[in-house]
Amino acid sequence: MALRAGVRWAQLAATALAYGFISHGLAASEPPTGGRSFETRHLSARDRAEGGAEVQEPEGFWTGPTNSPVPRTLHGGTVIHAQQLAALLRRLHPVVVDVSNAPRRPDNLPASSTWLPVPHQAVPGAVWIPGAGLGDPPPAVADYYRQRLDELTSHDLSRPLVIYCHERCWLSWNGAKRAIGYGYRQVYWFADGIEGWRAAKLPTEVIEPQGVP
Repeated sequence: MALRAGVRWAQLAATALAYGFISHGLAASEPPTGGRSFETRHLSARDRAEGGAEVQEPEGFWTGPTNSPVPRTLHGGTVIHAQQLAALLRRLHPVVVDVSNAPRRPDNLPASSTWLPVPHQAVPGAVWIPGAGLGDPPPAVADYYRQRLDELTSHDLSRPLVIYCHERCWLSWNGAKRAIGYGYRQVYWFADGIEGWRAAKLPTEVIEPQGVP
């Protein structure tokens, strides 16, 4: 009886571990500095439930499904979590860019109906540039993104730059990779997105999208 109970307990523990009920550990409380690859992001419970296979970085920009498992690394950049971002905001005052897509009026909504998008919650101080995280953005959007980053960083390629969108979303990975390609040397990818920020009970503010004039 004791042996069977022990085996059952081991099975339950393994199941809990697989679905994320047992923590694998905590991320560092302070963000690293410098433009280098630093892998700290843990697989989400859903990722583990889907088999836990590690997603490799593509050679170029990601053009597949936007909302799908993402890599745990960003070559040339730094992956950070909510508390690391909070510390970074206090210490280095980085430029923060949200590259989430802008909401669209439903196609099947009657023209006579009023449609108002849900207020967009963001990390305080963030600038929202929809489309900048697409794998192949329209040239006008790509040009605007590059120009806006140049303005926000005061033409300083060493200025810390944080890119984010949502959890399990490739837009911010693409946006951060694009910024690295522009020559920015301290690019931070906040891979947990606004969901991770809010889950950490950190403050948000409502912002409006910026885009091609």
